[in-house]
Amino acid sequence: MVRIPEASFHPVQTVKSLLLILLSLSAGSSGLAQGHSETPLTTRPLQERQACQHTRRVSAIVLSGNKRTHSNVIRREMSVREGDLICADSLETILHLNYQRLYNLNIFTDIVCTAQEGDSSSIVLSVALKEQWFIIPQADLQLADRNINVWWNEQNRDLSRINFGLYVQHKNVSGRLDRLSVSTHLGYTQQLAASYFRPYIDRKQKLGLGITAGYSRSRELAYATAGNKLLFTRHDNDFLYHNFFSGASLYYRPAYHSRHVAGLAYYQYRVGDTVVQLNNDFFKDKSTRLQYLELAYRYEYNGVDNWNYPRRGLKIVANAAYRHGLSGMDNQVLTGLELGLFRKLANRWYTSFILRGRSSLLNDDPYFLRTAFGYKSNFVRGYEYYVVEARHFGIGRISLKYEALRRQYHHLPFRYLPELPVWIYPKIFFDAGYAANNKPQSSTNTLANTLLYSFGVGVDIITAYDLKLRIEFAVNHLGENGVYLHANSE
Repeated sequence: MVRIPEASFHPVQTVKSLLLILLSLSAGSSGLAQGHSETPLTTRPLQERQACQHTRRVSAIVLSGNKRTHSNVIRREMSVREGDLICADSLETILHLNYQRLYNLNIFTDIVCTAQEGDSSSIVLSVALKEQWFIIPQADLQLADRNINVWWNEQNRDLSRINFGLYVQHKNVSGRLDRLSVSTHLGYTQQLAASYFRPYIDRKQKLGLGITAGYSRSRELAYATAGNKLLFTRHDNDFLYHNFFSGASLYYRPAYHSRHVAGLAYYQYRVGDTVVQLNNDFFKDKSTRLQYLELAYRYEYNGVDNWNYPRRGLKIVANAAYRHGLSGMDNQVLTGLELGLFRKLANRWYTSFILRGRSSLLNDDPYFLRTAFGYKSNFVRGYEYYVVEARHFGIGRISLKYEALRRQYHHLPFRYLPELPVWIYPKIFFDAGYAANNKPQSSTNTLANTLLYSFGVGVDIITAYDLKLRIEFAVNHLGENGVYLHANSE
């Protein structure tokens, strides 16, 4: 049982309250209001249809420029169909909505949606598209460390801790938005991985399938935590760490905003005897091998305006996983939840509230499975140099942003980049997080079971091909401050 100090909150009641607040706020948010405007008039209540004075029937939807992408895949993403009755007064809103939907596919560099009069009662919608370069081979440089800040300052920009590799992805293999990717890395971590994802395998375009497999190994490994920092051990003549994984997932997308994912995967980890000698709790029972089967489920509701960088709308991600331990661990149940509320406050002013949490129902989890803060997107800003091991954690992030620049540069002399978007958002933010750990740990790991919080200023820069850069200055509850770089969303 996790012991919670008297001064801390009650998790269940707090989560319920936050859910009520989010749902009440989202009901009036402009991001969800678009769901009403995207509904064809023929499917709306009779009173609403009578209130529209000027209606038009969509006699045709004409697509052009989609040399590889199948037309039925594009039409699947649009909010209107041929034969739909729409209100003429909402035509501009419908055109903008469908531009945004096609933009979110991330396969077009330019999209122009227009409408032309047919006869007195009909219109023709035209969508002119320019496709991206679908095959993307690139030299892939990855840091072995958790983020660029740790590598730059704590590892002294050690080039030997960079993984050099080749990453090749085809984003539209058959023209049905299916993606094939292959990656290989040399250097600090050696890796070979491949995956294939096809969003639609049925005529109704609701079922999808994905498969993945990979292998990696490394001569260096973090074997424990002290002072809220990772401790490493290295073997120059042998590999201390091996990982093999494979899995398959089934996707079900009943509506535009929502998706269900069910997956089955196998994971195997193996470490050298040196690791177990340094930390006999690295895997359970002093084992050098950890294996498990994972059955996972994930629900996504993505009701935001822009999937790459949301400004308005609501996003919900809930997941659960059962891990059947084969060796090195007991059975484990994981649950997670992420809520994101994005609103426009006034002209060029936006706010976002993000809540992210996870709980592990495994009483005797080994060190390897206790990752909480400090990995991927799970951290409180201002604590990038620290890690916290725990079974349960929660993070809240609040940001206020100003749209300083949102421009689209046209007619560039590049075939697969004729348009270049550049968005710049200065911001202020406040973060708070708590990681609960009832496992005995070093007295120097003081950040577990402690309320962490920070505040700061920063700027988000977004451009083509999903490229993002966050530059943030944060002050944490320890009085420490610094500038941090990230290449992902909040």
